[in-house]
Amino acid sequence: MIKLKQSKEFAADWRRLSEETPAAVRQLVGEIVRQQAAGLADLFYRNMLADEEARTFLGNDIVNQRLHAALQRWLCELFSGEQQDLEDIYKHQCSIGEVHARIQVPIVLVMRGARMLKHAIHGYLVESSMGRGELVNATNFVAETIELALDAMTDYFIIDMEKQTRTDEAYRMFALGQNMLAERERQRAAILEWAQQILLKLLADGGTAELPEIKHSEFGMWLQHKAAIIFESAPELEQIRLRIEEVEKSLFPKLLESRRNPGDAGTLMKQIEAGIAEIKFMLGGLFDRFIEVESGRDALTRLLNRRFLPAVLTREMSMARRSGAPFALLLLDLDRFKIINDTYGHAAGDMVLQQAADLVVGSVRAGDFVFRYGGEEMLIVLVEVDRKQALHVAETIRQRFAAEPLRVGDGQTVNITASIGIANYNGHPDYETMLKDADGALYEAKEAGRNRCVVAGR
Repeated sequence: MIKLKQSKEFAADWRRLSEETPAAVRQLVGEIVRQQAAGLADLFYRNMLADEEARTFLGNDIVNQRLHAALQRWLCELFSGEQQDLEDIYKHQCSIGEVHARIQVPIVLVMRGARMLKHAIHGYLVESSMGRGELVNATNFVAETIELALDAMTDYFIIDMEKQTRTDEAYRMFALGQNMLAERERQRAAILEWAQQILLKLLADGGTAELPEIKHSEFGMWLQHKAAIIFESAPELEQIRLRIEEVEKSLFPKLLESRRNPGDAGTLMKQIEAGIAEIKFMLGGLFDRFIEVESGRDALTRLLNRRFLPAVLTREMSMARRSGAPFALLLLDLDRFKIINDTYGHAAGDMVLQQAADLVVGSVRAGDFVFRYGGEEMLIVLVEVDRKQALHVAETIRQRFAAEPLRVGDGQTVNITASIGIANYNGHPDYETMLKDADGALYEAKEAGRNRCVVAGR
């Protein structure tokens, strides 16, 4: 919500600046900015892309093309010289600040870019035919106009970042409220499964084949994508990572070498067993310290609440930028669900939704996320998958729905199908774009006859 006080202060400052600056000067500044808008945008992105931190957010071709045009429009609107609704101007700056917060652009980069633009516009003003007095007025007008816009952006940037921080914390508290006892045992079993896979590989191949890394195992993906949120800043988390690295990078290779000296193998096996036991012990302590009362879950399906989606997507995008690991969204909608409610009643509809949620959760991995997105829609965040893998998972889920009748009570069952829209991460830093892509793909699936999967941008 736009704060009324800030909006009024912005309008008052804007009017004051307009009254203090002669109309002829404002008109001349507007003409110069319009003429140089493309060059200013070129200069802005050329300089920003020279910065390694800025490249993280602006290096994507899609972003560059869109923002290049958006920056030109923003400059022309600020200095249009036409009568404008001041509340609309303020809201637009707030909207820009909201986007910056959502894609987590550091505010220092925004301020640096603004300084660059002011300096460049001042250079064009100096080269114009303005007299000394007009030049002073024009320079002040440009500087204050951009500062006013930045103030509005920054206000909303801070508000939105604080909101995201609260949501992140709320998600963490929600995650802690899951059935942690069951999750603890599940992850302990996953550790043992990974260790057994390694040892069987060693025995079967004699160490000639590449050993599976833990980061690609069920436990590894859970540790990387979920545990880091649930147990944020817990010292045991880093200790577990270090102990795993020691077992994986040091003890296993030594065990390979020991095949030539069987006497060493027994000692190394004991060390590996001790290492895995220690990892299980630290994991148990981690869970024991954070087990709390269950809360924050969708009351009907027990899936993640939609309000935690920004926290998850922002983090997955940040990880994807750093590591290059792809991920995808599946937006699933139960086809003709209203007929079930109308025919069997809402209690039956709720029963179907619960079974549908169980089916979806049972079709994905421990490191993936499943949300109740709204009504009969579910959103699945598939981590570390490419387009082909995401489509395969979506097809598997769709086929399971088509093949498995769901209960509606009194011994009755119904057949229901699902339509799924798929969006793959393409480097765009705004998660809303990815959600819109998934929604568009789901719409296509519905329009094409339902009971199908459609990939956005295929």
